[in-house]
Amino acid sequence: MKKRTNVLSVAAICLAALSLVGCSKNSNSNESDNNKPKSSQKVKKSNTQKTSFRKSFDKIQVGDVMQQGNGGSTLKDVKNILGQPNSISATEVKGFKVKSYSWTKYGTTIMVQFSHKKAITKTVSGFKWSRNSTKLTLKAFNSIKTGSSYSTLVNTYGEPDGLNENVVLGKKNVTAVYFTGIKAKTAGANASFTFADDKLVSKTETNLK
Repeated sequence: MKKRTNVLSVAAICLAALSLVGCSKNSNSNESDNNKPKSSQKVKKSNTQKTSFRKSFDKIQVGDVMQQGNGGSTLKDVKNILGQPNSISATEVKGFKVKSYSWTKYGTTIMVQFSHKKAITKTVSGFKWSRNSTKLTLKAFNSIKTGSSYSTLVNTYGEPDGLNENVVLGKKNVTAVYFTGIKAKTAGANASFTFADDKLVSKTETNLK
């Protein structure tokens, strides 16, 4: 019964982290719409820095939350990758304690949650890839079958803009959200895919065309 309670607690914490993935834009004290680079050279540099920051997310390892984060990056590891965090908060659900650290740069936020000083959940939000073409239409979305792999999705439609990863009881859970590279009816359209152990278990879309 205690293990089930802990799993439910973890699920509640992970859901809170997932809410960030749906955010297509974040505020940033270091960069605002009124302070964008004006020359093409500065824009290119800014885009390069933003992409580099997004890719640093992939270097962070998450450990199994039910095994005290075993295998996850330490806070020191993550600071070596991302630098000093912009904010720190603590959460406790039914005795399960988690510390959340957030890094925000170039309009993109990376949040990493730690338990027993090891990373157990990581989320990136506010990032949008610059894609050369639109591939993910409503018809394509409907053709993606339950049980298909995450790697197949990425190979076909590119890296997701928003991403959350965690491991619970040895099972890797991934939620990927696409805001770019989609055919949209209206602004704010997106497609979301949830995987467990590299198999698609659910998907949702908003205003795809």
